[in-house]
Amino acid sequence: MRRLLALLVLAACAHEQHDAQLEQRLAVIEQRLDAQQRALDEARHHDSDVELSALAAQVEALRAEIAAMPAPKKAAPKRPEPDRNALYAVSIGTSPTYGPATAKVTLVMAGDFACPYCRRAWTTVDELRKKYGKDLRVVYKSFIVHPHVATDPAHGACAAAHQGKFHEMADLLWSESFEKHDFDPKTIETIAKHAKLDMKRYTADVAGPCPAEIAAENAEMTKLGVVATPTFFINGRYMSGAMPIEDFEKLIDEEAAKADAAIKSGVKPEQYYDTQILAKGLQEPTHE
Repeated sequence: MRRLLALLVLAACAHEQHDAQLEQRLAVIEQRLDAQQRALDEARHHDSDVELSALAAQVEALRAEIAAMPAPKKAAPKRPEPDRNALYAVSIGTSPTYGPATAKVTLVMAGDFACPYCRRAWTTVDELRKKYGKDLRVVYKSFIVHPHVATDPAHGACAAAHQGKFHEMADLLWSESFEKHDFDPKTIETIAKHAKLDMKRYTADVAGPCPAEIAAENAEMTKLGVVATPTFFINGRYMSGAMPIEDFEKLIDEEAAKADAAIKSGVKPEQYYDTQILAKGLQEPTHE
């Protein structure tokens, strides 16, 4: 059922990109799908076969509703997905970063604040930060797949990052915007006040540099072949989806071992990502 819901959300995103007239209707369906996912999780918790059957029927009805919607006017050319066995040069730039430059592993997370799977991955990444401590650096990149609702939160989080409060703002966006399905610009501004931001500076950054910064991050992720959220690059290695924490740990441990070997051979810890990942990684997918 989770796989079905993921496919439905991605189908909605594809329609959004090609037919602006469907955006509002798709937004409503996405919110209903998210609500059904929550209800399904609760039903599973209580082991209610009757409720599960009813919820599954509702999801099928939503799928039929999406299928009945007009086809996109023009299909976008398919971009190659990143190769899971390849290494990619994912920059850090000015994106919000947590963890030291000497960290053995750098995890880049690309997502948006209207994506239910990004919400789950956010918690997973926080758990990884606690587990690995100084050995893990986390970089947050914007990749907006729900532009009608996720753009204002992205700009707000960017403005908070300028004041060193990205994570505080992001936590509030998840709890006070996403959880309540309230993406109104006034709500985002209220959340910024709750995060104790300098509102004069916040307003200037939201209207000034942040839209260009978010657009640049979106362009960077697109060039790397990102098509959905959440997407991750762990020391340049591609992973997508709200995967179990064990999947992240396996990849992080593999990359930490590589870093240990390189550092033992003479590579300085603070230079590892630049010399071994950025210098050697691909700029974009090259396979068919």
